[in-house]
Amino acid sequence: MKKHMKRISMPREWPLPKKGTKYLIRPLTGKGKYAMPLLAILRDVLKIGKTKKEIREILKDKSVFVDNKIIQDLSYPIGFFDIITMPKANLYYRIEFAPNGKLTFVKINKNESENKPCKIVNKTLLKGNKMQVNLYDGKNVLYKEKTAINDSVLIDLKNNKVIKILPLKENAKVHVIKGKHKGEKGEIKNVEGNLVTVKTDKEEIKIARENLFIVG
Repeated sequence: MKKHMKRISMPREWPLPKKGTKYLIRPLTGKGKYAMPLLAILRDVLKIGKTKKEIREILKDKSVFVDNKIIQDLSYPIGFFDIITMPKANLYYRIEFAPNGKLTFVKINKNESENKPCKIVNKTLLKGNKMQVNLYDGKNVLYKEKTAINDSVLIDLKNNKVIKILPLKENAKVHVIKGKHKGEKGEIKNVEGNLVTVKTDKEEIKIARENLFIVG
């Protein structure tokens, strides 16, 4: 796969201007079509460094973590609800969708950065009757308790363990991650089959289960 892509062909979800350098580094695969390369985030969005060289040196210093793992690859993909931390600079960010549908980088505190909701996209039964839960961001964890696809689990990033289930049910807090309402937040008021009624700050909307991400 080519290491670079034309800026004009970047996903519309990336919060970068169309004008600028002709080419951008292409993110590695594995985090979905909206994932951004770490270089673009640190240099062009968060302004941690001005040049590719500066960002490379910061990564070499093992100063940047994604979901509590040291990352040194400029093209490492960053997706929805990933956690970027730079403890030496006391900087902590969570990636969300803004109301305009673009990725946004929300400042959080150290405590918030230690746990991460992850949507369940599949479940796999392994040998020994062990259940593996397959998550939105590519993670896989073993979990004995009953869960359902489109629920979320809260992950302790330090130990990569499930703390609790965040079920898709009434009163759950959600983010819309697909469709014309992408980027809106709200609370589930009713679940009827595949359709979920969500109350946002503006209105009540009906959303398909798969378009929701349970966060609390």
